[in-house]
Amino acid sequence: MRKEYAEFGLETAAKLGASYADLRFVDGERRLVRVKDGKPDTISHTSESGYGVRVIVDNGWGFFGSFDVSKEGVKEAVETAVKLGKASSTTTKDEIKLMPAKIVEDSYASKVKKDPFKVPFDEVLELLLTADEAYREVSPHVRTTTGSILARVEDKYLATSEGSRIEQKIVFCGGSGSGYVMDGGMVQRRTYEMNPRTMGYEYIESHDVPEMARKAGKEAEALLKAEPCPTEYRSNLILDDPHMYLQIHETIGHASELDRVLNTEADFAGMSFLTTDKLGSFRYGSDEVNFVADPTIETALGTYGYDDEGVPANKVYLVKDGILNDYQSSRETAAQVGLEGSSAGMRAATPVDLPIIRMNNICLDAGDSWKADEIVEDTKEGILMRTTKMWSVDQRRLNFQFGCEIGWKIKDGELTEVIRDPTYTGLSYEFWRNLDATAKDDWTPYGTTGCGKGRPGQGIYVGHGAATTRIKDVRMGITGRM
Repeated sequence: MRKEYAEFGLETAAKLGASYADLRFVDGERRLVRVKDGKPDTISHTSESGYGVRVIVDNGWGFFGSFDVSKEGVKEAVETAVKLGKASSTTTKDEIKLMPAKIVEDSYASKVKKDPFKVPFDEVLELLLTADEAYREVSPHVRTTTGSILARVEDKYLATSEGSRIEQKIVFCGGSGSGYVMDGGMVQRRTYEMNPRTMGYEYIESHDVPEMARKAGKEAEALLKAEPCPTEYRSNLILDDPHMYLQIHETIGHASELDRVLNTEADFAGMSFLTTDKLGSFRYGSDEVNFVADPTIETALGTYGYDDEGVPANKVYLVKDGILNDYQSSRETAAQVGLEGSSAGMRAATPVDLPIIRMNNICLDAGDSWKADEIVEDTKEGILMRTTKMWSVDQRRLNFQFGCEIGWKIKDGELTEVIRDPTYTGLSYEFWRNLDATAKDDWTPYGTTGCGKGRPGQGIYVGHGAATTRIKDVRMGITGRM
């Protein structure tokens, strides 16, 4: 019925004076299995169906979302969107222009071998409980443990007044676990992750989850005996695990969103220092730094065929050879700035949310000469840090500080003693200008399912590809003193 309702909605919008309209229908499911302290904690399987209507009327945008999937509901939603468009047109000065979009009739689906929604709950629970037990077996000081596996599917249909008709089915799953250990007032956490991907349950099965939990438990115990991170220490920093996705996410991902740059999105986590006067000339990183927005990467979390404006997925170099080269954009913002086209970055978190510029797969390209082991072996002194523990970034994505769960000192090319509570800080562009080595052999697409943006807030899934990377002259063990 949603195709019929979409055609009816487009016809209604045109009769009411809309010069442009699109309707996006979404049927979604979400499944979460969680254990805590060796017992089942959460078992849920939820679903939702709804749609969003966007229109341009009298040079104003109008949007309305609804869970009333009926012909009458669509009629009311379109009428409300048109009224809002007319109202917003009274406050706009500049004409709304959209970059041309290819008119398509197409479908796209994530490549799934084993439907995660058909795996029995008992099987998922057994895996999580086995991993929980493995963590506890090796960690005598453990106080609490958790583990979870999440799966989600979005079945979307988009129809535009320009003629595009697009069906997409996006599926992803992933999981994680953690434990807190305590001894003599010292508390430490160690986490393990099956970082989410657009794959089926075969992705979970590709991991030895109990062994991952066992390794995390052993490292948690090591943290209780470890020395703290050296304070006010400048040296080489190596990042080689999912923590790198957060570094990318906060300092280039959000910073290159064009709505933040244009100050039309500032309500959640601020704007950006990468203003349009810097485009094509600002040195954001070293010559080896290349950042792309690429929703075409197979099985990455931010992978899809089309964004929620119907723009085909395409690869955009945000930073090329260290220079700011492009932005994440919509059809409207790309036209405002004079870009070659939209980055296909418009997405909504739920059926009733307004699409806004969102990250897809924001990735640091792999190097072309280094291997991961070689980077460590080449490092005379420094610290390797893993797994995000805390973070802070300013309102313009310029100043940041991060803390990790665990670190290792590096001496003469070898990992030596474990250190606890490692932290580092810097300025975004200075940090990336000091990148001098990125591996070519362990590049991996990481991801997060809860990137927050907008008001009302939207949490959405995004991906970040990265490899073992070395940054020179990083300030670590921060105390607040200069």
